[in-house]
Amino acid sequence: MTKPRPRAVAYLRVSTTRQMETDFDPDGNSIQTQREDCQATADRYGFDLVDEYLEPGNSATSITKRPVFQRLLKRINETGDIQAVIIYRRSRAFRDEWDAAITGRELKDHGVRLISAHDYTDDTAEGQLVASVLDSINAYQSRAQGNDIKRKMAGKAARGGTPGRAKLGYLNTREGIDGRTVATIAIDPDRAPFIHTAFELFATGKHSLRSLRDALTAAGLHNRPTKAHPAGTEVAASQLEKILRDRYYLGYVVWKGQEYPGRHQPLVEPELFAQVQAVLDRRHRGTRESVWRHYLKGLLWCARCGARLVFEPARSRDGRPHFYYRCINRQGHRCDLPRLRLTVIEHAVEAHYATIAITETERTDIRAALSKQMQAQQATTKELRRQLRTELTRLDHREDAYLDLVGDPAWPNEKLTRKIQEIRLERDRLHQRLAEAETTDYATAERRITALLDLLTDPRKLYRSMPDDHRQAFNDLCFDKLYVDADTPDDPAITSADHAAAYAPLGRYCGKPITNLSGNRQRDRSFRHGPSQSAECSNERSMVGLTGLEPATP
Repeated sequence: MTKPRPRAVAYLRVSTTRQMETDFDPDGNSIQTQREDCQATADRYGFDLVDEYLEPGNSATSITKRPVFQRLLKRINETGDIQAVIIYRRSRAFRDEWDAAITGRELKDHGVRLISAHDYTDDTAEGQLVASVLDSINAYQSRAQGNDIKRKMAGKAARGGTPGRAKLGYLNTREGIDGRTVATIAIDPDRAPFIHTAFELFATGKHSLRSLRDALTAAGLHNRPTKAHPAGTEVAASQLEKILRDRYYLGYVVWKGQEYPGRHQPLVEPELFAQVQAVLDRRHRGTRESVWRHYLKGLLWCARCGARLVFEPARSRDGRPHFYYRCINRQGHRCDLPRLRLTVIEHAVEAHYATIAITETERTDIRAALSKQMQAQQATTKELRRQLRTELTRLDHREDAYLDLVGDPAWPNEKLTRKIQEIRLERDRLHQRLAEAETTDYATAERRITALLDLLTDPRKLYRSMPDDHRQAFNDLCFDKLYVDADTPDDPAITSADHAAAYAPLGRYCGKPITNLSGNRQRDRSFRHGPSQSAECSNERSMVGLTGLEPATP
């Protein structure tokens, strides 16, 4: 009777899905090549190849991130029905020397041999030494290749290129430049208009991420098609949020936390991008996307327990709607702050604005600081423009010198083309910086800030004249939080405030953030205002609450 041959399984792995579709590759970068060589090795060593474990497109350096390999180890631990694992090369299974050593010990404890089709395999001490050397070399090559790729990616980003796949709204393309084919980024004519529309719609504050997703999907926006999804998948709400936060659409490339001016064309204007960030920050500060909206949501906090005030509707016995702000800890009797009617809390906020007016002395000081900083900024900008023009002239001379070398056998055309291309990329970057420096209108900025200072002499009057959506933005500009207390539901008062980046536009043009406009107004959580001011309960805005509400977009 013939003794049955020992059993073995093959472990096959490629790094990319494209290699999965390759029929043959002499370097082993195809499944078919590995399968044939593993079968031949099993026959040579006298094993029956009873199964194979195929790891498709997983390039992880650690075996813990390869689910198929983990299933293979689980089979060895639980069933013990195989005597060998056959691999194409050790580098196909291990890219870390410690993984190789630990796995080798685990296989040996279960009586399982690890056989490589193209590496020296022997159970002797010499064979173990060769295996450990090969594993160390493979690990070094993996790390060296990874560092080289990171260095090239960082260099590409620093030159304004886009590492990796183009973002939604753009396409990866290749174009010929000076006889060379260069990978570059182009605007996707089908999806780029939707990106700008997404920013415009969300900046209004009337859309949630879900409603914005639904509106864009209905209009025809989908992700780029793939083999699995030829029509493209729906853009998720979480993906939309990342897009709305991504400065790539402003024309910048971010790599490893460092930001560089990109060579791709921006899809969004800076002003629109800033408006969207303000809306996102307001939502993340505590304002939920619920049935009703109001411009004070997320701003009001309880002075007694420190919890947030939530906005809620109620109905009277005859069915008329009423709206209140309630401390979230009132539910469960953890706070005794009474529910506050909408109209009186609005008047309390208006009254509080009278306490933060800018005095004439402050205006004079700010104007003086503004004038001084404007002069310094203009001088700096003038010097920057001079330096940029000088550098552009130097690049022109360098380019002319390289062009004179065309045809010189000591300078191959490929090397000259690369040098000239680097110069042209640098010139594009300098032209972009020069254009930014020349478009700064300091006179207009100074006039606008002066006008704003005039308005801030009576911020309460300014606030009362604003529509509700402008009030929300103005509140965000001036405060992080307003703390509310009341003896009765009709007597709320702002007892203290955490100041936000107040008057931030002034700070930008004065060269530094203005967080202390006078000696007694600091952006500090320990700051407390003087005596509480009672709300004015006049009838002049008795219905403002209802006009400031609108149903959320489904």
